[in-house]
Amino acid sequence: MNVLDNHIFEALFNQVTTPIAIIEANPPDFTVLALNDHYKKNTSTPTEGLIGKSAFEIYKPWNTASREQFNILKKGLVQAIETKQPVNLPTLFFEAAAENGKPNQSWWQIEIMPIIMGNNAVEFLMCKTSNVTKQELTRISVEQAKRKEAQLNAELKEVNEELITTVEELSQSQESLNRLNNELEQRISARTKALKESENRFRSILDALPQIAWTMSLDGGVDFYNQKWYEYTGLNFEDSKGWGWQQVIHPDDIQYGLASINSIINSLEPGEFEIRQRGRDDVYRWHLVRIKPLLNEVGEIIQWIGTATDIDALIKLQHQKDDFISIASHELKTPITSLNASLQLLDRMKNNPSADMLPKLISQCRRSMQKISTLIDDLLNIGRIKQGNLPLNKTIFTLSELLNACCNPMSLAGKHNFHIVGDKELQVYADEHRIDQVMVNLINNAIKYAPNSADIFLVIEPVFKMVKVSVKDSGPGIPEDKLQHLFDRYYRVNTNNAYTSGLGLGLYISSEIIKRHGGEMGVESELGKGSTFWFTLPRA
Repeated sequence: MNVLDNHIFEALFNQVTTPIAIIEANPPDFTVLALNDHYKKNTSTPTEGLIGKSAFEIYKPWNTASREQFNILKKGLVQAIETKQPVNLPTLFFEAAAENGKPNQSWWQIEIMPIIMGNNAVEFLMCKTSNVTKQELTRISVEQAKRKEAQLNAELKEVNEELITTVEELSQSQESLNRLNNELEQRISARTKALKESENRFRSILDALPQIAWTMSLDGGVDFYNQKWYEYTGLNFEDSKGWGWQQVIHPDDIQYGLASINSIINSLEPGEFEIRQRGRDDVYRWHLVRIKPLLNEVGEIIQWIGTATDIDALIKLQHQKDDFISIASHELKTPITSLNASLQLLDRMKNNPSADMLPKLISQCRRSMQKISTLIDDLLNIGRIKQGNLPLNKTIFTLSELLNACCNPMSLAGKHNFHIVGDKELQVYADEHRIDQVMVNLINNAIKYAPNSADIFLVIEPVFKMVKVSVKDSGPGIPEDKLQHLFDRYYRVNTNNAYTSGLGLGLYISSEIIKRHGGEMGVESELGKGSTFWFTLPRA
C-alpha cells in the first residue's frame, strides 16, 4: 500500500461513525494496533498510550461481575480467531461506583470481525463497539411499565371481585373503575408514545451505521432505508420502496438476489448472500447482504432487518491473489521446464559430450536457475516485508560506481546505451546489495517496456539532505490511470495487450526497500515521450 492509500485508509477509518478498534490476533495479549477517532471520542480512558498495549492490560476488571464480562469478551476474541467467522457478543453489562456514590451502569454491544490475510490465518481482529446503554435503559423501563401494568390489572380484578357485594360498593367500584380506566388509558397512551420514540431511536441507530440498512415487511417489501442507502444510490424513498431496490442490482444478479431473499424469509432464519449494487456513479460494487428477523415479546417475527456491506475491495483483492498464484505458477513452470529439458539432453550426452552443445546447455541451465532464484527471492522478500523483517546492512558507497556495475552486463548486449550523468561523487549511507536490487529492477523495466529506447539515462543529483537517482527512457510511456497502481503488490502493466513476464512484485519490493531507507520512490510519465522512475536515499 502506498502513501496515498495509507492516507485514504486512515481518512475512511476515522470517518466511520462506529467506534472501531483494530487488535492483533495474539492471545492472550490482544495488542491494540489502531483506534479510530469515534472510538477515542466515546471512551473515558485516555487513548494516547493505548496503541501497542494489551487490551486487557488497559481495561481490567474491578469486581467479580466485571471479570465475568471480560471473560465473555476474551472468549469471543478467541472464537473469532478459531472459527474465522464474525462473532456478535451478547450485550455486556458493567457497573462501577461513581464519585457521587451512585452506581455507573453501562451496556455494550461488540461485534468482532476476523481479518484473514494471505496465509489464510487470522492476523487481526476488528472490534466494532456500540454503547447501547440508552436502549437497555429504555427496554428496562418498558419491562417495568409492563410489570406495573400487570400489577394494576391484578389490582383491578381484585377490586371488581370485592365490589360485587353491594350496590353501594358497586357504585363505588364503578367510580374506581373509571378512574383506573383513565389511568390505564393514560398509561397506554404513554406507552404508545414510548414505543414510537423507541422506533425513532431504532431508525436513528440504523442511520448512524456505516453500512446500508433497511427494514422489510413480512412479505419482503422494504418500508425503510437508512441514510447510507440514499447517499450510495442517489434514489429517493418513492423510487426504492417496496421492491424498487431491484433497479440498482446488476442484471445478472437480480434473480439470484430475489431467490436468496425468498429463501431466507421462508426459512424464518437469518441468512446472507453476495450481490452487486450500482452506486450513484453508475459503478457496480460487490456487497455482502445480511438479513435477520426481528421478534416480538412472544417470539413472533414482526419484520425483517437487512444490511449491505461494501466488500468490493475484498473481492478484487481475492481475484488479484488468485491471478498472482496463476501467474507465479506459470512463471516458475517456464524456467523449470527449460531446465528439465536441458538436463535431459545433458543426461543423454553424458557418455559422449558434444563440444558445441555442452556449453550452450550449461548456460541454459544457469539462466533457468537464475530466473527460478530471482522468482523465489521475490516471494521470500514479500514475506519478509509483510513481517517487517527485511534486514538492511548499511554502508557508505558511491552511487555512480554501483550504477556502472549494474549497467555493464546489460551494455554488453549492445542494444542500449546507458548514460550516467549528474554528480558522480555523491555517496549514500544504505544497503548496497538492496539498492543494487532496486537499480537492476528499474533498468530491466526500462529495457522491457521501452525496447526501442536506444539511450537510457541514469541521473544522480543532490536534493537537500538526500540523493535522487532517476532512470529515464524514451519509450511509449505509461497511461495516467495506471501510474497510481505501479507500486501496488502483484500489479503488472501490459502494453499493447501483450503478455509480459514477472510476478508484479519488482516495483512493490523496490518501493518498500527505499521506504525502509527513509527515502521515497515515484514515477513520471507521458504517453509517447517516455517514463522516469526515481528514488531518494539519505546522503552519507
